[in-house]
Amino acid sequence: MIEHVADLVEHLERFLGPIQGGTPGGGSTPAGVQVIRFGADAPFTGVTTWATLGLSNHHLGQQGGGGLHQELLIHLPNARQPSNTAGVLFQVAGELIERGRGLARGEVIGPRGRVFPQTEMTALAATTPAYLPDSFAVCDTPAAPTVLTWLVPLTQAEAQFAHVHGWPALEDIFVAQNPDLTDLGRMSVQLRDVP
Repeated sequence: MIEHVADLVEHLERFLGPIQGGTPGGGSTPAGVQVIRFGADAPFTGVTTWATLGLSNHHLGQQGGGGLHQELLIHLPNARQPSNTAGVLFQVAGELIERGRGLARGEVIGPRGRVFPQTEMTALAATTPAYLPDSFAVCDTPAAPTVLTWLVPLTQAEAQFAHVHGWPALEDIFVAQNPDLTDLGRMSVQLRDVP
């Protein structure tokens, strides 16, 4: 497993730069999972990326059968880093370990009230890391491929839309309106009925 983690760190740092900090967790966080933070301006100017490290040591199931090794990441604005970022990642990782199943692409967690203080974001959607090259999305290690899953903060209206119409319909709206999905202060996109 140490070799697996070393390969994963090398992969993450190749795309996001050196790890700048993080937290190993404690008694109330998932065993063997830590949260790491990369330097400012990765993957682009004005953004900091946080990720789990060690979640992929847990063999998770996935929809349709089979196994999944997964790590989570989130991109947040440099200027307003929420104090609970590590806690959010620990909570999601813990829930995945407890249920024994990873996050499927397009799966929405919530709405559950404000995910980050003083924002309108009440849910998270799991998807491929669109702000990074395609080669980032899976880290091949000798142990097993690790899927890197981006958690996109959603407003309550966006989360409810995704639950009713599906993630692809919301994703199409994001593509059309091109909001900054790292901006926790953004307004909800303009949602429309889907035939």
